[in-house]
Amino acid sequence: MVKIGIRLFPRVSERKVVLTLPEQLRILFQNHSNQKCLYSRFMVFAEACLSKLI
Repeated sequence: MVKIGIRLFPRVSERKVVLTLPEQLRILFQNHSNQKCLYSRFMVFAEACLSKLI
């Protein structure tokens, strides 16, 4: 990943990642009784996926 980053964006020390929910899940997330917990678990899962990818 570092080699790719150096080639694409020389001298850039950080990268941004945008996480989006599929449209089918947005209503479930918006209407969930404990949004804080749900979004927290989503972020933990997303971090694990990104760590495995990198």
